[in-house]
Amino acid sequence: MTVHRLVDLSVLDDAGRSRVREIYEDAFPVDLRADFDTLLSDRVLVRVDGKDGVDGSAAPEGLAVLRPLAGTPWTFLRYYAVGARGGGIGTAMLHDLVDLLASEGCSLLVWDVEDPDEPGLTGKEVVEHRRRIAFYERAGGLLLPVRGYAPPHGDDLDGHAPALRLMCRPCSGAVPSTRDVLVATLTGRYGLAPDHPALLRALDASGLA
Repeated sequence: MTVHRLVDLSVLDDAGRSRVREIYEDAFPVDLRADFDTLLSDRVLVRVDGKDGVDGSAAPEGLAVLRPLAGTPWTFLRYYAVGARGGGIGTAMLHDLVDLLASEGCSLLVWDVEDPDEPGLTGKEVVEHRRRIAFYERAGGLLLPVRGYAPPHGDDLDGHAPALRLMCRPCSGAVPSTRDVLVATLTGRYGLAPDHPALLRALDASGLA
């Protein structure tokens, strides 16, 4: 019997952790990913495929890097990646992740995605960004009507700051207001003050000031 389960990265053996690193580094170009070791300060969940149970040697299929949004029962999804596309693993893992978070009292999963309308993108990049948004929408994600969303990345992305959009997926209950999600993300995930210019600009650009 094949068992699929979300487990903490720490339970995997060295080979399993190496495979998770490979999945992560294959999924994101260098200028869009933080150093793998820095992810360990957050919660890293791994979907594993084991036979007759799950132990440290089970085969990793994907990962999700999570950070609580301070002051809310919500969670921010920093990174999400699977090792193989097209087999339904990404959708199944996202549903399992939402169910797990709901069981822990989390009511909303929030993340950002690259904006396909960013000027200067190649045709291939536009298609890829739209494909990623469509994947999340099929899995129940909502693309929020937020504009001017430009969170600071600091050392995370070595100074690179792509244009981003904001998405969310309810884990339980109703969807909060777009304004509340935007404010919680920029203050709780990125540590901005409520009166930070980047937050005020996003609120104004989105008609939420």
